[in-house]
Amino acid sequence: MDAALSAAEFDESVESGPFGLNSVVVAADGSSDTASDDVSTTVNVSGDVLFATDSAELSDQADEVLGAVVEQLELYPSGGSLAVTGHTDDVNTDEHNQDLSERRAQSVSDRLGGLADLSGWDVSVSGKGESEPRVPNDSDENRQLNRRVEVLLTPADPDEATGVAGGSSTGSGDMPEAAGPVGRGPDGVDIEIDGVPARISLDSVTRYEGYLIGNIKVVAERDASVSIVYFGVPTDMYSLREWGAYQSTGFSLLKDGQRYLLADFTDGEGANRPLTNFWSNKLEGEVEHSFPVVWPDTGEDMIMVDAPGGTNGGLPVLAVRLTDIPVVDA
Repeated sequence: MDAALSAAEFDESVESGPFGLNSVVVAADGSSDTASDDVSTTVNVSGDVLFATDSAELSDQADEVLGAVVEQLELYPSGGSLAVTGHTDDVNTDEHNQDLSERRAQSVSDRLGGLADLSGWDVSVSGKGESEPRVPNDSDENRQLNRRVEVLLTPADPDEATGVAGGSSTGSGDMPEAAGPVGRGPDGVDIEIDGVPARISLDSVTRYEGYLIGNIKVVAERDASVSIVYFGVPTDMYSLREWGAYQSTGFSLLKDGQRYLLADFTDGEGANRPLTNFWSNKLEGEVEHSFPVVWPDTGEDMIMVDAPGGTNGGLPVLAVRLTDIPVVDA
């Protein structure tokens, strides 16, 4: 073994870490999402909430939704750089969409100046038109995701926000209705996997250095086939993190109408890797299977975990809600 290691050649161009952890928080009503790492924070705000069709005039709901950006700005009193970028779908001409995206970005920038103190921020405003979609413009749902204003904060002192859980995405604040069975996490909830009865549970999570760590347990009555998307996210959330062949990525922590997705890291090749295990296409019957989960610490003593259901690629996604899960200190 020692001889093999000493003779091995390592690719020095591949970054080996350590890697900082990222977090994504999504307003349950779809009005915004916030992605944070150790350098910057990006808030995407839905254009359909901010503006009427083909308009750059802010709606009555705009101030509430832009609160997601204001909350982030207030975390960094030393300021930094702030880039506001408008995006559209592919409806209408390139020239029209470019102009609309620029005007929408300017409207958001102007309003942020009225909602927050931007004196310490170096603000830039631009529009990308339809040139940088989040997802392909091949359906009404995807076009809606592409109509957005992106606000990128790069603080001068990122450590000013240390200890704050994963950013926030201000929406209505209402808890979304459960799409599937509901029960206490420690007691477990009955579900079905490919028609096979199973039970899912989460006894507790452990608080450790700004994160909540646990193991979701699933026991099927007999062998069950598992599609690659079943424990993942539905189509309308997939663009937030294209995690691919990982297990348990669809389990989010719910608080105040916001979904905290699994923590992940960005590897040396720029791919996001969630802190969970790889997908397995089969669950052995009457065997306890553990799915590791890691979320940002939301400061609660009891949490609620939700899998939203829906479909992805035409295949069903698990819907279940686990409540009253205790948080214990490491």
